[in-house]
Amino acid sequence: MRFASALTTHTDWTEAAEDLTRQVRARLSSGRSDLLLLFLHPRFAAHAQPLAEQLRINLAGRHLIGCTGTGVIGDDAEVENQPAISLLAGELPDVEVTPFRVTQEELEEANAPAFWHYHMKVTPSQNPNLLVLADPFTMPSIPLVQALSGAYPDRPLIGGLASAAPQPGENRLFLDGDLMEDGAVGVALSGRIALRTVVSQGCRPIGEPFTVTRAEKNIVFELGGRPPLAVLQTMLPTLPQGDQQLARTSLLLGRVINEYKEEFARGDFLVRTLIGHDPQSGAMAVGDLMRTGQTVQFQVRDAKSADEDLRALLAKEALLPSAGKVRGAVLFNCLGRGEGMYGKRSHDIKTLHEYFGPVPASGLFCNGEIGPVGGRAFVHGFTNVVGLFGEP
Repeated sequence: MRFASALTTHTDWTEAAEDLTRQVRARLSSGRSDLLLLFLHPRFAAHAQPLAEQLRINLAGRHLIGCTGTGVIGDDAEVENQPAISLLAGELPDVEVTPFRVTQEELEEANAPAFWHYHMKVTPSQNPNLLVLADPFTMPSIPLVQALSGAYPDRPLIGGLASAAPQPGENRLFLDGDLMEDGAVGVALSGRIALRTVVSQGCRPIGEPFTVTRAEKNIVFELGGRPPLAVLQTMLPTLPQGDQQLARTSLLLGRVINEYKEEFARGDFLVRTLIGHDPQSGAMAVGDLMRTGQTVQFQVRDAKSADEDLRALLAKEALLPSAGKVRGAVLFNCLGRGEGMYGKRSHDIKTLHEYFGPVPASGLFCNGEIGPVGGRAFVHGFTNVVGLFGEP
């Protein structure tokens, strides 16, 4: 198994295709690829199909998937809000690559896991690793991720939402020789390959965990028998000054995914936004469905927390025996990260390389990121999702 990544800032699509081809060929001596992952700026949307097809021809690509985004990631750089194209090419011996396409109508028709096994031509017994790219305007991403997670339980599922357009019809999705403006595309990888995931939500917990003692839909009425606003008002003065300030500007709520753990730390929480509160009742509205009995903890996010969170998770992954088997990587970053969050460019990709060396990598700045927490995939915001391709 071998990967090669390439990044170009040529604005002419033909020159860009030649540059990407030249870089990949220099790193993959065979001149062929089993899978191409392509991410490009909307500047190239008008020529997206011939560009993708030219790359498939030049690199003898069996399969290609990709989409458009306002920022792309490649090699050791993150290029935001300017024309660029990123490409990851992989030679995958003994790996079955199965591309698939999903429309909104098909998602609405699906009523059981068997639908997806038939539609995608992949069964759970194949132990697939799933990559999904979706248009946020025409594909309900949360139901899609829930459906695929149910059809392939305990299997890695990562991806992102295209981010090149402010309105429907302007994003582009690629699947082999086809170009689409709606729905979702993806690929299932089965056989001699392992997809390991790192999902950094960029947060850290503050205060103590609480049990939700009364909730309905997305409204939390009680934490530990008290209104959550009262709990927060009691907790804030006990926090360090810096955390108090962060809580006033970037307060979130994390709910524990695995309630059977005795202690909770980074990676145990699914972090969601707080979207409002009622001063009279003290209730809080959360950007997620909540239920009585869940364990939750308030969270804060800033550049320092995001850096610490990513480093802690990458360091943990780098200590595993599987770290030496990593051959390539794909990154799905939120549009809210990057230079706007850190004050400098290329933070996340450079941090990845600090822990895994110059692994070939490609990626996209997304309108939503897909990745697992506690073994189940979710759609996230302000998150960095890393997929590490390697041998089992």
